[in-house]
Amino acid sequence: MLLKNRVALITAGDCRVGRRLASLFARHGAKLVLCGLNQAQGNQLVQRLEYQGAKARFLPADVTVPNDVESVVKDAIATFGRLDILCNNASFSLLGNDASVLDLTTESWERIVGLSLQGAFLFSHHALPFLGRSTTGSIINIVPYPHKGMHVVEGVSRGWMMAMTRDIADGVTQSGVRVNLIWPHVAVSGATLSTCQAALAQRVFRMSRLDKNAARAIARAALYLACDSSVDVTGAMVVVDADYPQWA
Repeated sequence: MLLKNRVALITAGDCRVGRRLASLFARHGAKLVLCGLNQAQGNQLVQRLEYQGAKARFLPADVTVPNDVESVVKDAIATFGRLDILCNNASFSLLGNDASVLDLTTESWERIVGLSLQGAFLFSHHALPFLGRSTTGSIINIVPYPHKGMHVVEGVSRGWMMAMTRDIADGVTQSGVRVNLIWPHVAVSGATLSTCQAALAQRVFRMSRLDKNAARAIARAALYLACDSSVDVTGAMVVVDADYPQWA
């Protein structure tokens, strides 16, 4: 078990990637605090995890609301007494026709930026004092998986998240907390990894070259960044493409 007795907080734990993260972390011994907007789905996930022997709880929360964020972090400490891993998984995608700057509404801009950036900032801000007390403190930021017709604000927020990840990592070096980013990416047709990179991906993430499950790929990358195997990795970006993760 790579995460035995560690406590992980996962935002958007009621969504597809969040559920994958929770299930994989639980199988490796982590205790889980999940938050999100869909309490029914969150409760169902907790029931399934508890049936499998894991310790987990779900809290309804809006990651853009400071009081909600602070309450979730305080609940994690009150329940489990510590916090070792923070997965900032919450993001927002609007499928539609407002992908250009001219068509984009201010409401879309504010909502996407709030969920993708403000949520990650707020949780990092409130969790860092407790992560710093852990000898294995880790923050894992996850940007949304790209889709056809991605909004300009989604693309911009991905770049901001990369910059924020590296800035936070530089600022907390002395505390021992590692901060890394998972960057889902659609592979370019015909692109290949070097033999060394492919071997690393298969060894670390244990992924088949033909594995097309993006959520599973993201979860395996997050497990690596959360466990001791990545103890010297911080301020890094792991690109998860349609086949397997690669370094960037």
